[in-house]
Amino acid sequence: MGDSMAQYDREDKNTRRDFSLGKYYVDFVTSEGHYFIGYSAQMNWLGVEVNYRATIHHPSIDGVKNGPSLSSRDAPVLDDSILTWRAPKLGFDGRWQQLSSADSHVLHREDDGLVEWNCVQPSAHAQLTTASGNTYEGLGYVEYLRMTITPWHLGLRTLLWGRFVSEIHSIVWIVWQGKHPLALLICDGKKIANPRVSDAKVQGDDLELLLERGDTIRVGSIGETLVSKLPSVLKSAPVEFLGGREEKYVSRGKLTYGDGSSHTGWVIHERVSWG
Repeated sequence: MGDSMAQYDREDKNTRRDFSLGKYYVDFVTSEGHYFIGYSAQMNWLGVEVNYRATIHHPSIDGVKNGPSLSSRDAPVLDDSILTWRAPKLGFDGRWQQLSSADSHVLHREDDGLVEWNCVQPSAHAQLTTASGNTYEGLGYVEYLRMTITPWHLGLRTLLWGRFVSEIHSIVWIVWQGKHPLALLICDGKKIANPRVSDAKVQGDDLELLLERGDTIRVGSIGETLVSKLPSVLKSAPVEFLGGREEKYVSRGKLTYGDGSSHTGWVIHERVSWG
């Protein structure tokens, strides 16, 4: 049976507090490098429930609205290997068909809560029909993040995140610098040892991914790009956190293994910095 966020929102008595966030991130890039990114989140904080749906997309993808929509309807629905997202208020009907196995990691846990990352579709074939009647296709990615700790509680100085998808391989990385350092690099469902990540290169045992910078998707503070569009209760987050600078890009990636074999694909990646 299909479900939306409920599949990943398992109740945990040790992590239930006055904050919870469940967020889908979905994307795809066409063969020409034209990107679509969608966010669908439900957050509970200080007794207020907020639903949030929004997109960022290349100008050539016609008929889609950026939003946000604060409706509790129109959330993505995951049914086995297929995620569908019908969002008439944002002007699209999308479908992501899983191409590789899902993965899941608890990135951080403490008495007050946890951060759980679910890589629902490390690689997918995506198809999007928009309100203009046009249809777009490409290789994509889907993840679901569950948090019962406020993001500013993590004490991050820098967050690096990215995903690479080719016809054969997929890579995703998460790096935290700050109070709780973390470096996670996953290739084709396997955790890669000795990850080293920069804005231009991702390396691990037996692989190297080079990034050729393409379009800038978004640059700005968290307060400017996200929280300014949400209800006032969320604006009570610490000023230092809201001042974090987000940089998000789409790049061409070349993956090379130790045996010399190489593969190309599109990369969506970001850096968020505080302080």
